[in-house]
Amino acid sequence: MSSSLLPLSSLRGRVIESEVQAGVRYVLERHVGEGGMGQAYLARREAPEGAGPVVVKVVRPTVGEGRISAELLAQKEAVALGRLNERVPPCPFVVRFVDTGAAPIFGNQLTPWIAIEFVHGGVEGTTLEDRVTYSLHKTHYAFDPVRAAHAIRCLSAGLAAIHGVGVIHRDLTPGNVLCCGFGESEIFKISDFGLARPEGLGRTFAGLGVGTVGYAAPEQSGDVKSAGPQTDVFAFACVIFYILTGKHYFDGESPLSAYTAMQGKERASLLDAKLLSPELRARPDACRAIDAALARATDKSADARPRTADELANAVLPWLGDVPSGPRSSRRLMGTLVGVTPPSDLAGWSWIVRQRPRDDLVIQSAAWDTDGHCFAFTPRGPLFWNGQAWVGATGVLTELPRGMTFARRCEAGGWLVGGSSGMLAVFGTDGVRELAQAPDGRVEFVDGNGQLDDLVVAVGRRAGEGPMLWAMSGGRWLKPLPLGNVASIAGLTRFDDERWIVSGRTAQGVGFAALYEPLQWELNVLDAPSTRAFMGAASSLERGIGLIVGSEGHVLRLDADGLTASRIHGAPDLSAAALDVLDREWVTSLGTLWTRAFSLGESWRPAWSDNSWGAPFVSLMADAGLVVAMTADGGIVEGRSASRSHGASEPPRP
Repeated sequence: MSSSLLPLSSLRGRVIESEVQAGVRYVLERHVGEGGMGQAYLARREAPEGAGPVVVKVVRPTVGEGRISAELLAQKEAVALGRLNERVPPCPFVVRFVDTGAAPIFGNQLTPWIAIEFVHGGVEGTTLEDRVTYSLHKTHYAFDPVRAAHAIRCLSAGLAAIHGVGVIHRDLTPGNVLCCGFGESEIFKISDFGLARPEGLGRTFAGLGVGTVGYAAPEQSGDVKSAGPQTDVFAFACVIFYILTGKHYFDGESPLSAYTAMQGKERASLLDAKLLSPELRARPDACRAIDAALARATDKSADARPRTADELANAVLPWLGDVPSGPRSSRRLMGTLVGVTPPSDLAGWSWIVRQRPRDDLVIQSAAWDTDGHCFAFTPRGPLFWNGQAWVGATGVLTELPRGMTFARRCEAGGWLVGGSSGMLAVFGTDGVRELAQAPDGRVEFVDGNGQLDDLVVAVGRRAGEGPMLWAMSGGRWLKPLPLGNVASIAGLTRFDDERWIVSGRTAQGVGFAALYEPLQWELNVLDAPSTRAFMGAASSLERGIGLIVGSEGHVLRLDADGLTASRIHGAPDLSAAALDVLDREWVTSLGTLWTRAFSLGESWRPAWSDNSWGAPFVSLMADAGLVVAMTADGGIVEGRSASRSHGASEPPRP
């Protein structure tokens, strides 16, 4: 049997040894995609420090002119993605490169392969195409303006990063954008660089047009060497139209008809799209302005298009009523999920230790993004978890004010940090974006939550004094609220548009939990059961649910029906909490993760346990069918539900 005809199942269980990373190997587990250029497998990356899922793309040796062409495909993607890994933290809007090499996968012949990050798609699907389709089927409309604006900002930033390292993607389509998270935590990642043209790697497939029909710019059907940033701008405009309408911009009956349409001046209009969101349809002037921006960006002449993706985004976003502080899922979309209950069978969950606890690491503060990456402060300086390993992030210190000690995720690819001298800052891959200093420079901020350009709350302390709640609205600091009898605050999270959950311990050694409304300067103490302390809090803004955990197994749930108290069997001290969009609750005690589906009337039960883990969990992140927990000594454990992980991968393009 020829190598190109090997059954897909024949590669399951195949082990690929890394050629450059000592002690690392990849075990192919499940076929997840296939195209003319190769196959994609969900694989387990095994290393001495831990294991985790990745996607391994195997390039068929029969592609193009044989092995040379196959190696070129893998080399192009590795070079394109590898350049983006050099900055820490890397751009979150482009899939992360993990490893590459060649191995005897199809028989004895060496076959090129590349490993990239695994993206957990969640309820709505993994690709942008999946999520637009989900929206069409469930809400009867494409993306609403706020969600569309967020997707456009993510893709614009991703393209800027790609072009910034001298790479042209050349195949940006809704199927080549991977997605994770939900609502305000949603992230869009540009993927599949098999057709990318990095500078310094000019060799291509002579005489062949490249790209996807309906998205590839006209110049890609001729001299592919003429492709530049405007080539990706063309495809970006087509993707924007798809996001807003669920329709392809150039939807010809054949490749020739689509190419002919590109050559003409007539363009599809948003107002003619039946599935355009009603919020945008009600603003015909905005629709016509966006139409004009997309028409210019898809001009047959590359020189007539916007020069950068940012330029196109800036022409579209104001007409969508762009709100930079972050998206919030529409009521239509939330309505489709409220009735969806999480699976009750934990037997379908698989658990893996991503990073073993370390004796040389102390996590002071950690903040997860929904793609499974994490920024943390330690006594030795900041670190970044890239999904496979902890890497030094000392480079960010040159951008940040001195004395930063806490980190919180505040937006896709952005962290709110704070510390001494009353300083708060928002930073990401592109450096510091915003700075704010409290009127009192003696204050040290030990925690914070919110957006600096909207409403933010921070816990501040002055030497020898108790904690105070500081708030800033629209760039103006409000009067700080002293907490009098409170000794410490361990949990701070936004509950809804106007209130924050605050939890901790009083000076008398009793647990304290309250709702803080900064614009009204009010603190309403909750009627909580007596315990030594409440150590953590979490919330789901979309669902309007809050969770507070404390010592002796106490859990408080806040929702539209009020406050509900529960207690875990054995009364373990709890340290962290998380909620997913389907309302599965997660809490942690020493060496154990507990869970329940409140809507199903479940009791708390252990989902994972290892008594050898001696440090408390300090951080927890949950999505539908995914939970990741981190200990104070850097140990990371991850659980996934098989019923929610299907499709969360990247198939190769045909």
